[in-house]
Amino acid sequence: MQFNLLILIFGLLSSSFAEDSQILKEFSTGYNEFTSDVYKELLKTNSGNFIVCPLSADIILALTNSGAQGQTAKELTTILRLPENPDKVQEMFKAISPHLQSSEKYTLSSANKIYIKKGFEINDQYKKVAVDVFDSEMQNIDFSDNEAAASEINRWVADKTHNKIQNLISSSMLNDDTRTVLINAIYFHGKWIHQFDTRDTLMLPFYVNSKDHVDTDMMRLTDQFEYYESSELNARFLKLDYEGGDVSMHIVLPNEREGLADLEEKIAVALASPNYSYEKVSVLIPKFVIETQIKFKPILQAIGVKSAFEDYANFRGVGAKQENLKISEVVQKAFIEVEEKGTTAAASTAVLQIQTLSIIIPINPPKKFHADHPFLFYLRLNKLGINFFVGRYKSP
Repeated sequence: MQFNLLILIFGLLSSSFAEDSQILKEFSTGYNEFTSDVYKELLKTNSGNFIVCPLSADIILALTNSGAQGQTAKELTTILRLPENPDKVQEMFKAISPHLQSSEKYTLSSANKIYIKKGFEINDQYKKVAVDVFDSEMQNIDFSDNEAAASEINRWVADKTHNKIQNLISSSMLNDDTRTVLINAIYFHGKWIHQFDTRDTLMLPFYVNSKDHVDTDMMRLTDQFEYYESSELNARFLKLDYEGGDVSMHIVLPNEREGLADLEEKIAVALASPNYSYEKVSVLIPKFVIETQIKFKPILQAIGVKSAFEDYANFRGVGAKQENLKISEVVQKAFIEVEEKGTTAAASTAVLQIQTLSIIIPINPPKKFHADHPFLFYLRLNKLGINFFVGRYKSP
């Protein structure tokens, strides 16, 4: 019999600084490629606004992969761009962990948890990796009482995301065949270094295409920002730093009102932080809230994960008795709110397994960055060089 594994997504330190830096560089390179793959697949099924947290998916899939073997492990390792050596993977995620913590200036957290069916024994080595490398909590639970189990899981997710992510999973996703539910939750709340004054916010038109517009609250500010103009993308970049300097929001605005599709054709370039320069910029951006639920299973299948969802999946490293497990579903909910004082973002992902420098300020007129038409945005962990939330805004 094949049993169920459910993955839910919300989102050994190196011996020397040089080694640690190299490991982080390897991670960021592979992770950024994974992010581009995910974004391209999302475009096929999402025509409007969306927000995704590739980092949440990456972390929980890497944890899942720690119990994979054979072809299943090969496929997950390939799409996540992980080293083939498990020891290097463990070093990598231990090196990342300190960068996913709060500071005095902002709140940032990443939490992992594995819910285990009562009576199902976890492999000792898998448990060790989950706890020591991924800092994962573990809890036994009765999946046969699916409503109570779903409520318990959703309460944990809501708590870790400050109630921004509600009802990640439904009771119908759980049953007596469910063996484990793996969850990652990521939460961020930060204030802008350059905050917008609420008194300057006005109802102004946002153009959903070249002619039609919808009036919405637009925040306004003229100040010194990091700014870049790209002839390759026919777009402008704006970097908005949060207090503390470790996290920033980047907005990529096409020069044309209907230019987002062309921009997304070169998504890997658009998601790479450019060589900014400090400029005086007149900024106009909408206040917005976006919440998105994403079924990751078809995305993962499209980019190369096949066996993990089939009866021949090999997750024999998860259970102590090497039972056959397969992934039944991978789901994520992500949330972002952008307003005058700053940004709140949260995400949770679940995997279900079933048995089977100096600043020079020029004296020139300010650059215009008026985001009054569809644009791309991402939240970046500056020291890691990765975008942990990515999305687009097409309409109020």
